[in-house]
Amino acid sequence: MTNPLDGKYRITSTTSYQGPIEKRSDGETEIRDGKTSRIDDAKCKWTSTFEILNDNEVKMTSVADPTNSAIDFLLTAPDGTPTREVTTYVANLKLSRKGDDKIQMSGQIHYGSDVVFLTMRKIGP
Repeated sequence: MTNPLDGKYRITSTTSYQGPIEKRSDGETEIRDGKTSRIDDAKCKWTSTFEILNDNEVKMTSVADPTNSAIDFLLTAPDGTPTREVTTYVANLKLSRKGDDKIQMSGQIHYGSDVVFLTMRKIGP
């Protein structure tokens, strides 16, 4: 059985983070059965699950594993410090859709004093 969110997505983000670490988490991913796994431009592995809460909201849980990422890449821990530890981010995203082809999920991921504004737009089946 397929998940209504299944497909290819373009991920874009902006952040309130003002520190020295360059954020390189944008890219593309493919959701299958409500799950996705991808390696971003910094070689950080992201594994995420998407649970539809209602017609307008999706719970996203993302685990970022920077173990094999670029030497100059770090995540930001919930307390705002740079880390190379596996980090879990959870957010409820707004779900907007027009049929099965036009889907967008967007929202904010809060951790420490930082906020990431995330948008995922479906770009293919």
